[in-house]
Amino acid sequence: MNFVLINNVNDEPVYAIELEGSTIFNPNFSECGRFVVDPLAHYRLDSKTVEALAMLNAHFNYSTEC
Repeated sequence: MNFVLINNVNDEPVYAIELEGSTIFNPNFSECGRFVVDPLAHYRLDSKTVEALAMLNAHFNYSTEC
């Protein structure tokens, strides 16, 4: 798993996680972005990774909250 800095669909810079062929901007939502998920169960991420992604994206005012 890697953190990457890319532009989202709104052409805004965000950090994401590359995980099993998907780029996850907000681990609180499914890959399609329509469904709220538990990032620990759905993506098998640990809480420190979820917190780190939120902190990185706070720099760009991109919220990873549900």
